[in-house]
Amino acid sequence: MISRMSLLNKRHGMTALSLTVFLALTGCKTTEPPLVGSAVDSLMGKRAATEERLSTAAANAIIAGKTAEALALYEKLYAHDNTGFSSPDVDHQDVALNYAQLLRKTGKAQRAITILTPFVEIQRGETRRTDKKRGEMKDKIDPIILNEYAASSIELGNFAKAETLLTRVLEDKNASKFHADAYNLLGIALDAQGQHREAEQSFRQSLDGWKGDATSVMNNLAVCLASQGMFDESLTTLRQALVMAPDKQEIAHNIQMVSDLRQSLIPTPRDIKKKK
Repeated sequence: MISRMSLLNKRHGMTALSLTVFLALTGCKTTEPPLVGSAVDSLMGKRAATEERLSTAAANAIIAGKTAEALALYEKLYAHDNTGFSSPDVDHQDVALNYAQLLRKTGKAQRAITILTPFVEIQRGETRRTDKKRGEMKDKIDPIILNEYAASSIELGNFAKAETLLTRVLEDKNASKFHADAYNLLGIALDAQGQHREAEQSFRQSLDGWKGDATSVMNNLAVCLASQGMFDESLTTLRQALVMAPDKQEIAHNIQMVSDLRQSLIPTPRDIKKKK
């Protein structure tokens, strides 16, 4: 969840002009592509036994929801090679990707960017191939690396950079299994830049292809709808998401936020009578 600072006295003096600012400061959006990679499988039989034990323990910690423990274990995995993975390969990428995601989820997005940058830059500069059938040069950067790099960029407020990366993923037909995540992240980046209608479309495209728990995307869509003044549809979407995921506090927070905002901007019959 991208943290936003609280806005005081939101019931007083609220105008349509301040609606976007209010939501930008208080709306909780989530950048939650699932933890990925196959650190255990890719390391098994290829690296030292110590690393095998670390990767297994890290995977178990993630499953158990022990984020801090998993982060510490992946930090050890990442640091185990004295080169710091300066020459990334597929095995290193799995570890680096999981480590970067855990860093982002614990508020260390800049460190996550640092971890992923070698994979993006080296692959961009050195591991290109020619498609003999089409005579084209194709970039082999793993789309999931681009998605995660974009997610960290969003956390740091680099929305234009994230948009550029995600557009590359979405233009790649071979990366279709990563498109739902990319559409969700793109929606967040667009919404943050004030492009609410485009963001809404992106969130809806994400929902069309989403696998598993879609409540984070529903939450993001609802905040986007509220940014456009579509409060009833926003609240309906949020309440549906809360039924599906009652433990997600950001959804409950957004229901209260949108309800308060709706009340402050749309006068009730009682309010009209008072003014008379």
